[in-house]
Amino acid sequence: MSAAAASNGQTILLVDDEEHLRVTLRDFLVFNGYGVELASSAEQALKQLEKGSYDLIILDISMPGMGGMGFLQRVAHNHIEAPPILVLTARTNLQQFFDGLDVAGFVSKPCEKGLLLAEIQRIMGAAQPIATAATAGESVHVLLGEDDTEMYGVIERLFTRHGHRVTRAVSGPGVLEAAPTTRPDVVVMKQFLTRLNGSAVATLLRTMPTTKTIPIVLYDTVGIGSHAPTAAVAASAPVDDYVAVHEPSQILDAVERVIGIL
Repeated sequence: MSAAAASNGQTILLVDDEEHLRVTLRDFLVFNGYGVELASSAEQALKQLEKGSYDLIILDISMPGMGGMGFLQRVAHNHIEAPPILVLTARTNLQQFFDGLDVAGFVSKPCEKGLLLAEIQRIMGAAQPIATAATAGESVHVLLGEDDTEMYGVIERLFTRHGHRVTRAVSGPGVLEAAPTTRPDVVVMKQFLTRLNGSAVATLLRTMPTTKTIPIVLYDTVGIGSHAPTAAVAASAPVDDYVAVHEPSQILDAVERVIGIL
C-alpha cells in the first residue's frame, strides 16, 4: 500500500473521479487515523481490489465509464470478494440504484464530513452487537419519518408522554440517512413520504447490514384523501406492522407491540 498504515490498522479505498474531493477526503480520513488508497474510476478500483486488501470502500455512484453502479454489479455478479461498500450519491431516487445490491450504507453528496466519519465508524463496528434501549429496559428511541409538521407534533407528543424519545426525518432519504447513524430501536414512517415512499425506504433498510434488523412500522391516515392501494402496497413491504390510522394512539400501540413492551 502506498498510503501510510493507519494507527488502527484499517485501510479505506476511496473511489471518486473528482480530484479535489479525493484529496480533501483523503486528508480528512488520514487525520482521523485511517489509511487511504485512492482510485479515480471504477475500473481502477477493480484492479486495486485484485492486488490490495481493504477494510472499506467509499464509492461515488456518478462517474464516467463503468461508474459506481457498474462497479457494484461487477462485484455482485462476478462474486468478487470485497469489503463493505459505503456509497456517495447525489441521487434522490435511491431504490433503483440500491435495491438488491450489497451496500453497507450511503452518504449524500455534497458530503458532510462529520456524517461521513460517523457512517465509517458505524460500518467498521457493524460486527459488534449493539444494546438497544428496548433490550436494556429504558425508553424506546423512535425514528419518525413524517413530513407534515402538525402530524409530527401530534405523534411526537404522544410518544414523549409515554416516555419514548423521538428523532424526526422529513423525507424518505432522510430516514435512510438517520437510521444507521442514530441507531433507533424502531423506525416509524408513513407510506406516502416526501421523495421516497415508506415501503421503498423499508426495502432499502432491509438491505443494509446495520439496519436490517430494526423493527419497522408503516402507517397511513384513513379518511379524506387517503390512498386506497396503500394496504396492498404495505402488505408486500418488509415491515413488522402496518397501521391504517384512525387515531394516533394506534401508531403507539403498533410500536410497543413490535418492540415487545405491551
